[in-house]
This record gives sequence, C-alpha cells and structure tokens, in this order.
Amino acid sequence: MRSILLKVLLGGVLFFSGCSSTIGNLQEYAPSPLRKTEFMPSKEELQQAKIKVLLVRVDNGRSEVAQRADLAQILHTSLMSMLSSDGSVELIDRSVDARLDEEIKLHEFSRESPASKSVLRLASYAVKSEIAGATFASRYIKARVWYDKKGKVHRTPAYFVYSARVDGVLSVYEIPSMKLVKSFEFHGSSSYTKESRYRQRFNAELVQQAGRNAMSSVQTKLQRFFAPKGYILYKRVREDETIYEVTLGQSDGLREGDTVTIYRKERFHNPISNEEQVREIVIASGSVSEIVHPHSAWIILDEVHAGYDIRLGDYIKKRYSSWY
Repeated sequence: MRSILLKVLLGGVLFFSGCSSTIGNLQEYAPSPLRKTEFMPSKEELQQAKIKVLLVRVDNGRSEVAQRADLAQILHTSLMSMLSSDGSVELIDRSVDARLDEEIKLHEFSRESPASKSVLRLASYAVKSEIAGATFASRYIKARVWYDKKGKVHRTPAYFVYSARVDGVLSVYEIPSMKLVKSFEFHGSSSYTKESRYRQRFNAELVQQAGRNAMSSVQTKLQRFFAPKGYILYKRVREDETIYEVTLGQSDGLREGDTVTIYRKERFHNPISNEEQVREIVIASGSVSEIVHPHSAWIILDEVHAGYDIRLGDYIKKRYSSWY
C-alpha cells in the first residue's frame, strides 16, 4: 500500500555555494541539462494559479468589548490586508456570490458535509477567525511626591494606564472536504498612559489596535501556509556559478532578494508500517536574483544539503521571517 507522507526534514550538512548576489548578463551562463526528480509535477500543478482563499466574516460574538469597538470588522480588514500583501494569495471577492459565507456557516465546517459546487469553483481554502476574548481595562496610579538625596522635591502627577487585549483562533479549512487543516491562536495587546484624575470609560481605538496586533501575530504563519510552489525549470552555468529558473515570479509574490527553500519528494520504506511512502525534504536554499518576470525568476543557490543536487521538478517556496 502506498501513501503520501509530507514530512519536512531540516537536518543535514550544508555547504556554501559561493555565488554572487546578482546574475548580470544571463547570456554569459550556458544552458545545462537537468536530471528529472522522481516525482515530477503534473500539468495541473504546473498550471496552478494563485491559491484562492475565501474569508468567512468574523463575528463579534457575545463580547461587549468587541461589539463596542466593532472588532470583527477590524480583524476582517487586517486579515485581508495580510493575505493580499505580496500577491501570492487570491482573495475571493464576496460580491461574486453573497451566499458563500452563509453556505460555509451552514455546513459549520463539518467533515461530513462537503462544500457546494459554487464554493469549490471559487476557492481552495476557507479561513475563519473567532474572537475568544476582548478586554479593556484601566489602572489608576496615584500622584506621588518624593525627595532625592539632595533634598530636592519631585512630584509625579496622577495618571491612568489603559490596556486592551484580544485573543482568538484562526482556522483554515480545505475545500471541498471542509476538513480543518490548520489552526492558529492569535493574541495581541495595546496600552497607553494619560495624566488625569478622571478615568476614561472606553477607548475603541485601543481595542482595535490590540486586534490588529493580534492578527499580525499570525501573519508569518499564514504566509508560510499559503506560500505557492514554484518548480525548477532550467539550469545555467558560468564557470563555478550555477543558477536556476523557477515557475514563480513577481505576480506570485516573488521579489528580488527574497530567500527561498528548495524541496524534493523522496521515496522511503517505513519499517513499522511496512509501507512505501514519500516524504518531503529540504535540499537547498537560495536567493531571488534581479531577473524576475511576472511568472518566472532566476534564483542563486546559497546552501545545498550534502549529497543532493538540484533536479528538474524540485520545487521552491518563499521564506517568510517572523518577529514573533
């Protein structure tokens, strides 16, 4: 029995390729043949457009704080901005079919309830955010008078510390199976101080900023999950420098200077299950050169795992850095 097991193996010894950061004149590099990888991409995979994602409207739920700050709309807008920031994801315009949100909610993402043909036609994934909690709090700090070592008097006026926090869960569902494939918890906070003896009852902007910060906490994870695949297409060589053309470009979110990871599907025998399986391994990393077209680009290798070479059909994904 054969099964596909996607498992990223990050171990292995690396060596530095020694290439420069730019290519210059592409014609100075001679075309070179490439060995085919064992698991070549299908025509559908090669022609696959951007990943289409349907955003399900966020609900404020029973949270009074979320309702007063209109937090659901803030989270929805932030999520739209995050996913569309580099052009690698195509967000479904809800005006195309106003029934989509209700359709998703009707199924309640049941694994036993496949999506309808209209959802299948328009999206590959659905993203749903739920607000688990939203709070706004204040703390009063009394005025203070104190003396330094020289006897000089110092006065600190009374002030309030205001803080807001937003927590929730972002879930990704595969269409049409409606299977939950990934979930991310998001958390965000915001605060400020104000000299006053009178407490401010509520600050919607502070809660909204906490919501934006909460969404930002999962941005890199979402970008990594939805990063499109680009396949190794051509190889060129100049002396000891080797470059590769891939099937991702500017329209797919790739820019000059971006770093990419190169993967390969590799067959192995599982001694426990006695099954032949396939796992995904990291074989190299590289950088995007200055030669970037709408749907293709040339990359320069930075590191390659010892014992591996780059083959026709290996694939890349853009790397995203996280500050969290």
